[in-house]
Order: sequence, then C-alpha cells, then structure tokens
Amino acid sequence: MELHLNDVGAQNKQFTAAALKQKEFRVQNAQKEAQQKQAAAAKAKEKRKETVDPEIYLKDILTITSIFNRRLKFSINRESNQVIVKVIDGETDNVIKEIPPEALQRLHSRMRESIGLLIDEEI
Repeated sequence: MELHLNDVGAQNKQFTAAALKQKEFRVQNAQKEAQQKQAAAAKAKEKRKETVDPEIYLKDILTITSIFNRRLKFSINRESNQVIVKVIDGETDNVIKEIPPEALQRLHSRMRESIGLLIDEEI
C-alpha cells in the first residue's frame, strides 16, 4: 500500500479539524456550565434577599398592640404543631381572644384522631 504525501497531509488536516471541533465543543460546554452556575448563584442570592427576618415584624406588631393596651402571647401547640396567639388585656391580664380558638383546636385534634383510626400509616 502506497501512501502519497498528499494523502498524509489531507489526513493530518482532517485530524486537526476534528480536534479543533472537539476542543470548541468542550469550551462551549464549559461556558454553558459557568453560565448555569452563575444563574444558580444569582437565584440563591435573590432568594436570600427575599427572606425576611420575622423579628422585624414581631417588633412592629408588639408596638402596635401596646398602643391599644394589649399584649400578644405566642405559643406552640406541640400536639398539633400550630402557633397559638393570645391577645391579652394589658390592665387585667385576661385573655381577650385566642387564635385559633380553643374549640377549633379541639376540633382539629379530634379530626386528626379520627383520621388516625381510619389510616394506620403514612406513606
């Protein structure tokens, strides 16, 4: 089998062209990955901006309630995993309102018990 000098040059050109295409493909993929990482980092940064410190709102609420001579008492019902808020009169320390009301809390508890009787396990 004879190889001519022209054949070797043509094969060499094809090889370098394929290598260049492969290198371009790798560079493009790397650029796409970098852009995706930048976009993900920007989203994470934006999400951090969106999260708000609840203590700021809590201070505002407490200031407003003190104007009306009321206090708020926050507690967590461990059984139902709910936040309970009690509005208390500042002078008499009587509970003016409970959110959610006790009746609704009992109803919620009974409903959970009833569901527990019907369904044995969580999937």
